[in-house]
Parts: sequence; structure tokens; C-alpha cells
Amino acid sequence: MRYLSQGYLLMFNEEVFKKILNFIYKYEFIFGFIGFFLTLLFYKIFTGPISLLSAIPGFINWFCIFLMGDWVSRKLQEGSILPRKKTQLVNFRELVIASLIMNFISDSTGSWLLKLWYFPLFQNPLIYLMIIAPMGYILFGFILYVFYRLFKHHWDYKVKKGRMKKKHKKIFHFLIHLQLVAGIFGIFHSVRYYLSFISTNNIIWYAFDQNITATVRIEFFILLWLSLFWIFEYLSFLLKKETLTRDLILWNFIPLISIIVSSIVCIILVEFANAPFQIWIFTNWPFQEISLFKIPVVAYLLWPTQYLLLLSIIRLIDKNNSENVWWSLTNQRPIHCWCKNIGRLLSYNHHILEHHNSRTIFGFYWPTIFISV
Repeated sequence: MRYLSQGYLLMFNEEVFKKILNFIYKYEFIFGFIGFFLTLLFYKIFTGPISLLSAIPGFINWFCIFLMGDWVSRKLQEGSILPRKKTQLVNFRELVIASLIMNFISDSTGSWLLKLWYFPLFQNPLIYLMIIAPMGYILFGFILYVFYRLFKHHWDYKVKKGRMKKKHKKIFHFLIHLQLVAGIFGIFHSVRYYLSFISTNNIIWYAFDQNITATVRIEFFILLWLSLFWIFEYLSFLLKKETLTRDLILWNFIPLISIIVSSIVCIILVEFANAPFQIWIFTNWPFQEISLFKIPVVAYLLWPTQYLLLLSIIRLIDKNNSENVWWSLTNQRPIHCWCKNIGRLLSYNHHILEHHNSRTIFGFYWPTIFISV
């Protein structure tokens, strides 16, 4: 009887979850649009001292940005990230895990150890690590991925999937093994610098609100991130999965262009929104005085590196190869492309009918249609 009641409770929870999800899905853009501007309005009219509770509208703001991006993706027939089917739950969980891993790497290597940015509101490390950080990591990962997926999938049909020739394979194998060596070398030298920096500046990693003045050699921060990306690329190669290196060798720049464009969109929606309220503050960057909306120019340039890590982690942990983060795994095209093909087909059939005395059905030379399609 106890197991039966637990089963009914589980079914009830699933039904409630589905109803809530379907309700959000139905009014996705309305929730996203209204919530986004209401949270900005809250920060605009908020006159008291900013406290930890002020971060809650920030989470709502990020969730609303994700909803708007997901809605646009659905309208462009690129699908939704929200798991409405059981088959989508696996991909959704993988995205959650990848977001947690990537943002943990980001905060630990950039904020906690080098103090390139800090969080003046979060003075309690336990609350930050147990509540604030996981929620922020997941939502931020969702925002990054939904816009990349939107642009990348929409442009995929413009590139024909190619096969590597013998010369391409030689270049690819050389580069992928070179990345392994460079990755190990880069991680080793970066860790040496990090340890030296921590001891010299008396860094307390769990003091997330700590603001220090120090000279940071940003090249080791960049080297560490690139090294991790190279290692992830090599591991994907070992698992016989697609890699960005392979795409670039075959002159497929769609993933790279999608990363740049989605970075620009996310900078506008995330960084510009934070600038007046300073939930996180950038510090110790080279050329710190050259900034836009209180954000150093160098930070803008390094924004796409977050995508390199996030996407390579998704590619690595995706068991079913269902999340296509690099090359398109299918040759399916959007409906408007098929409409163009149908238009060319009609024109071609008209030409056939003028030169051949063939039997037609409804004005079409049907063998030609089957060959053309």
C-alpha cells in the first residue's frame, strides 16, 4: 500500500509539473517580456541599500531572458529547450550539468582566485555556494545556450555537410594531438601562476565579496581556459564525437559566427542590465580605464571563451549525440528552403513539358519530381 501511494504521488507530481510547464510554454514570451522589464524597473526605482534579497529579481530577470530566447527559437522553428517530452529530459539534464561545470570553472578561475570580478552582496559563502551560485550558474548557462542554439540551427542549412579528405584528416589528427600537448602544457603553467598569485596577494578564495588591488597577468587566465577547451576537444575526438577543430578545417565557420553573435546579444541583455546595479563588479583587468558601461573592453573580447567551454562540455557529456553543438548531424532544412526547391521544380517541369510529349497528372511530369526531390 505504501508503494502504491508513492506511485500515485509521483504521477501527481509529474502531472503538476507538466501542467506548469505547458502553462509557461503557452505564455512564454508574455512572461519573459513583462518579467524582464519589471525586474529592471524594480532595480531602477529601488532607493534603499542593495542587499542579498536584491539578487532575487536578478534571477527572475535571467529566467525571463531565457524564456524570450526560447520563444524566438520556437517561432523560427528551431525547437524549444524546455523538456515537454521524456526524450528531452536527458538533454535538459545534460545542459544543467554542463552549465554548473562551466560556470564553476569561470567563477573559480576568474573571480575566486584572481579576483577579476567580485560580488559585493554575497558575504555569506555558505549561502552563496549552496543557493545563489547553483541557481545563477544554471540560468546563465541556459541563456548562453538558447541564443547560440537559435543562431546556429537557423544558419546550419547554409552549409553542406562535408567529408574530410586524406589531407584534411592528416591536418586534423596533427592539430588534435597538438591540442592535447598544448593543453597539458598550458594547464601546468597556468596552475603555477595561480599558486604564486594566491600566495603573494593572500587570496581568500571563499571571500566572494573581497575586493583587492593586484596586477593580474590575464594571459594565464586565457591560457587556462584555452587549455581546458583543447583537452575537451581531444576527449571528444577519442569518443568519436564532432569537434570545432574539424569544422574549422572544413571551412565551416557557422559555430564560430554563432558564438560571436550570441555573445553580443547576451552582453546586451546580461552585462548592460547589470551595469547600473553592480551585482558583480569587474576589477584588476588590464586597461581597466578603457571600459563601456563599467565593463572593461578586454572582458568584452573574452566573452566568447565561455561558449567554447560550455559547448565542448555539452558535446562531451551528451551520451546520445542528440545535442548538435558543432556540425549539423542532419541535412534537414527549414520549410522556406524547401519552398525554394519546389519553385525551381515547377520551373523545371514546365521546361520538360515544352520539350517532351509525356503523360502528366495535374500538369506535372511525375518522374522528374521524384528525381528532383
